[in-house]
Amino acid sequence: VIDITNGETVKTFATTGDDTKELAYIGVYEDLLILGSNFAEFAGFDDDSIFIKRPKFTDCDLTASRELMVLNRFTGEKLWTIEANHGFIHNAVIAGDEMLFCLDKLPQYLETKLKRRGEDLPEGSRLLYLNVRTGEVIREETEDVFGSWLGYSSEHKLLLQSTRPSRDMLHGEAGERMIAYNAITKDKIWDKAITYANPPIIHNEKIYTNGEGFLLLTGEPLTETDPVTGEDLKWSFKREYGCGFVAASEYLLTFRSASAGFVNLEAFEGTGNLGGWKPGCSTNLIAADGVLNSPDYTRTCNCAYQNQTSLALVNMPWMAYWTNSNYQWNGNPIKQLGLNFNAPGDRSSDDNVLWFEYPYISGATPEIPVKMDTVGITKIRKEPFSVLSEKTPWVSSSALGGIKNLEITLAEDKSVPETAYTVRLYFSELQDKSPGERVFDILIQGEKVSESFDIVADAGKPNKEVIKTFSGIKAGNSMKLNLVPVIGNTLISGIELIQETLSER
Repeated sequence: VIDITNGETVKTFATTGDDTKELAYIGVYEDLLILGSNFAEFAGFDDDSIFIKRPKFTDCDLTASRELMVLNRFTGEKLWTIEANHGFIHNAVIAGDEMLFCLDKLPQYLETKLKRRGEDLPEGSRLLYLNVRTGEVIREETEDVFGSWLGYSSEHKLLLQSTRPSRDMLHGEAGERMIAYNAITKDKIWDKAITYANPPIIHNEKIYTNGEGFLLLTGEPLTETDPVTGEDLKWSFKREYGCGFVAASEYLLTFRSASAGFVNLEAFEGTGNLGGWKPGCSTNLIAADGVLNSPDYTRTCNCAYQNQTSLALVNMPWMAYWTNSNYQWNGNPIKQLGLNFNAPGDRSSDDNVLWFEYPYISGATPEIPVKMDTVGITKIRKEPFSVLSEKTPWVSSSALGGIKNLEITLAEDKSVPETAYTVRLYFSELQDKSPGERVFDILIQGEKVSESFDIVADAGKPNKEVIKTFSGIKAGNSMKLNLVPVIGNTLISGIELIQETLSER
């Protein structure tokens, strides 16, 4: 027993297992220590003369324990033990609500190989519900014991059986099925053929995997509101190459996506990255108590990243972050939209408007057609903290100069009826200009809405955001913006379109 504050040994005790040569599994539940005694060996099941690529990914002899024992983790008193018929799969030994759940079976790779050969699986595979303090068998399930991963929701009293597919796992871990059980009645809640990658993560009433999500209580695909059209949209995210699997905290999914990657679960933004270093070969981006921990977990990897070190990061709200939303427009009428001119990525605002970088450069384009004159266009970008803004310095810190004509397609159907929009135009004078040095007229849908607009004169100084709002703008298939220079060149940071409801018209 080690003191967590200083690393000093407080107490040492033996497992009192005469035959224990190796501790194969270590888990903690409240005041209990759950141990796997000795690795289960599966010699004889894997005889094969066929050449196997990456043979270390077929070695199952370190994946399960021959026996489980439970001790008082403060005194070392052994409370009970139970022997396996085949092996207690380490990724499927969990505890919750005074029960210990475990799978006693062959590893997935060996079962797959036997099935491929046309051989019967050995008897004795089981899913056990045990009293965690006494070892009493509460329920022994012998039907549909297929998995290698268990998850438990104490909130919903639900046990989830699945596999553990990921690129760094043993061969044979195919993500093709999940079963959810009522942990009180032991009945199946649902059993579905689901294709997934990544060990399923139970997160409140949801299940997250690698790029997809499902509803915990039904197994149905997770949906969210399309931020542009307002329709139902299948929840997903995109991840680039990287070892390790996805981890979760209350508000973030974390993973390697080339460098350190994350998904904000509170907003539709897509995948963000923290550059300069990569997470470890095994999952090590762990968020807890407001700190994103990244202890170095590099083994044989030689990836050339700038920093190979252990890091602990805290949120700094004034610092900018950007994402690649990977959003694809379906062509239906746009309800709300933001275009962030010359931004380095996408981002969602506090009122859930998804702002796309424009021009589209850093990631997949949303396929929303935008026409813009390109002759004489200049690009300006500063750090967001250099611009004075209440909520959106990350919009007004970049801009395109010289724009005269801009047209945004609002629907693929050219005959779509007109509706009313609120149009917000974002400006900030990012160059050393004085009042009277940059003046232009603003026209929307061909109607002049602002004459002789002067950013500095309106804001009072450079590097201060000005938002011009125009309501009741009628538009059907497209929205047109014209900036007509009077003195100097035009400059604009962003345009936001929000369809008005009937009550607002």
